[in-house]
Amino acid sequence: MVRILEHANRYSKKDVFEYYKRTCQNDYWDYDSMTRKEMFERMIETYTPDYLISICTSWELKALRRLLRNQDLEDDRYRFERQALSTKFLYFDKEIPEEFKKNVKLAVNNIDLDQKALDDEPTIVILGIIRAFGIIEPSLIQAVCAACNFDYKSIVESELFNFWAYLKEDYRLIDDSFANEYVYWEYKDMLFDIRESRIQHERFGPKFLDQDSYISIFYHGYDATNPDIKKFFTAVKKEVSDITRFKEDLFNNLLRGTVNEEKIDLIPLFNGFSDSLTKRYRKAVVQIALPNYYGLSMKGYKEAHEHVCFNDKLRSLNEKQTYAYLDQKDTRLFYKLYFSILDYVNTLEKIIPNKKIDPNNYIEPDELVNLIEVFWNEKDRFIDEYIQKNPLNLTHRNLNVIKDFKYGMRKNFLLAVYEKNYTVLNDEGINYMVKGLNENLDQFIPAEKTPMLIQTAIMPFNGMIIYDGFISMANMQLSQELVSKAFEDYSYGQKIYSLLPKKMN
Repeated sequence: MVRILEHANRYSKKDVFEYYKRTCQNDYWDYDSMTRKEMFERMIETYTPDYLISICTSWELKALRRLLRNQDLEDDRYRFERQALSTKFLYFDKEIPEEFKKNVKLAVNNIDLDQKALDDEPTIVILGIIRAFGIIEPSLIQAVCAACNFDYKSIVESELFNFWAYLKEDYRLIDDSFANEYVYWEYKDMLFDIRESRIQHERFGPKFLDQDSYISIFYHGYDATNPDIKKFFTAVKKEVSDITRFKEDLFNNLLRGTVNEEKIDLIPLFNGFSDSLTKRYRKAVVQIALPNYYGLSMKGYKEAHEHVCFNDKLRSLNEKQTYAYLDQKDTRLFYKLYFSILDYVNTLEKIIPNKKIDPNNYIEPDELVNLIEVFWNEKDRFIDEYIQKNPLNLTHRNLNVIKDFKYGMRKNFLLAVYEKNYTVLNDEGINYMVKGLNENLDQFIPAEKTPMLIQTAIMPFNGMIIYDGFISMANMQLSQELVSKAFEDYSYGQKIYSLLPKKMN
């Protein structure tokens, strides 16, 4: 039986005050006027059953049940629970202090831990992101919450969140400007080391893992869903006597920048690893997400750097477009013919009921795109029927223009490069040299946005390739492999100026 108040002076006042601030979040903190015993007394008052449930994870509550059964948490499997409960002083000398025991029992007796885990999951995901990044701007957290339908306000105001993260005002960024940033509590003494390491690394657009990965990072410090990382930490137990100490040393070296992409072997005990464990370590360590690399791993940073290099190379080839479009006369003719066959399809398929498909009639873009999809899915059938019926009594020449649409295609393309007189759309190693309608395409999609994945339809028209005026843009980061291949395709690949068979060469 242990009583925390009897051991109030075992810890430094500074350490007790830090944990007091994290646990008694609604108190007025006055370091100078409070004694360590008074801080512990405030914790005892604060730890009501409801508050314990709110500030602890389901893993901790389950561990508290274990402690109430007189079972300890000394195995490495309980590394997170041991550390988390110790910082709350709920695990002290391998047991729950007597002052907390009554309310702990009330907290864990009837709680549904599965439901608790489900309720906390959004908060745990966000905390995992903050742990991976170490220091991160609130706008990124807000963006993640919006994308995942998480309630940002309820997360950042929760006791659980504020125990593990805090908003640091006027944090000095690597460009010497200042901003408010969320900081992972456990890294607050490493902020200088993280900043110094970040100075050496270019920052790229944030790249996020999946939610399960961030849940794992929060609990373990690394992504245990990654098979290479999991295999290493499983194998290292056989060669390291104190696995908990090893993990602490490893992550301290990683976070402080001692171990980096050039010095991945500078960790304690590395020279004692077997050959097989050495291989597992080198494969795993470069995949651990780290604050030093803005939440990326060493491998992820290298790939991002190469990706940016290829993006820049491809983007540097852009020219300001001057005449990469049809003149107004040809554009009007195209719209007349294209919309006439779309209207024919709509009459048959009733995609947009009671609507005349005409360039002069406004139609919701989403509705029109649905109709366009139907047309391109069975374009040959619709074109043959249209030409046979010729509902608008078109000339033979104009019917042949529509007939040539059979050689068109609607699919995903990589908008690779702007040339003065063409937009280059890349697909499967082929560069399609495309004309726009009325205006240059770089007026709508700026050159700095390229390369970009788009969906559109291209087709022959008067000896050229045009797009149909409808583009869907994919808001996604392109893989380094895709961009590097597009660079090679554009530099050395075939350029196609016509889709008609006789001019494919």
